[in-house]
Amino acid sequence: MSCTSPWDWSLDSQSSQELTSAAAWAKSMFPPPSISPSQWALVSNQSQSIQNLLISESETGSNNRPPKLNHMNDFPSWKNRFHTYVQGQSTDLWTCFINAFNANLEVVASTSEGYANMLENDKKAYELEKKAFATLTQALNKDIYHQFSYCKTTKTLWDALVARGEGNAATRKSRHDLLKKEFESFQFLENETLNDMTTRFYHLISEICAYGVVSTQQDMVNRFADALPPKWSSFIELLKHTGTLDTVNIYEFIQKKSGKQSVLPLLRIQKCTFQASML
Repeated sequence: MSCTSPWDWSLDSQSSQELTSAAAWAKSMFPPPSISPSQWALVSNQSQSIQNLLISESETGSNNRPPKLNHMNDFPSWKNRFHTYVQGQSTDLWTCFINAFNANLEVVASTSEGYANMLENDKKAYELEKKAFATLTQALNKDIYHQFSYCKTTKTLWDALVARGEGNAATRKSRHDLLKKEFESFQFLENETLNDMTTRFYHLISEICAYGVVSTQQDMVNRFADALPPKWSSFIELLKHTGTLDTVNIYEFIQKKSGKQSVLPLLRIQKCTFQASML
């Protein structure tokens, strides 16, 4: 009796093709489910929504997870979100980002006996530093953290990130001046929707605030009002005449702009009254 080689136990080419063909699946006990194109579209949309939600949560953070810095270009806006998160966790925690850590505490706490004999204040400072460092490193993606892995304390890591993300004094001044010019020359773009314009202006406001460009609420309102397309001139004229333009902040003004369509008939009547009073 000949012994069959284990290598002969594999399926021959024809059998393999049969099992992997659609016909073989159709004959099997468990044929694949039939999914309509609309169902596939629903699954695809749900998957995209879940992916967007995960990305959003990663960037903004949550109660138990700091906002993630995925790109160094996002550092200025991330810095503000991260600062808010840390302050929300503990007001004492932020001190580790601005005050140097006592390296002697690391030496003392390196043994269980040394840690047990530490003074209460020293132990608190040590534990606070470890929590702050863990929070900061968890907020960095793997690639960014790897670039700063030589930093072993919260302050040294934070200072290195600030230097890389914001540049030196000359770089910050250059960015400051550029943003100031961009604000002063802000205009409505051709084929741009009002929502897109509003979003672009909000982003610019966040940028100029991050780089210390001084601008009052009145400056922002006037800049945005002047940037609106010509068809808004009557609306702006009415707000100036009623004094509204001098009393609202930028957010209230944009809200009034957004609700213009619902009060358009009233605006036309008031405009006619205003023009008549000028005769």
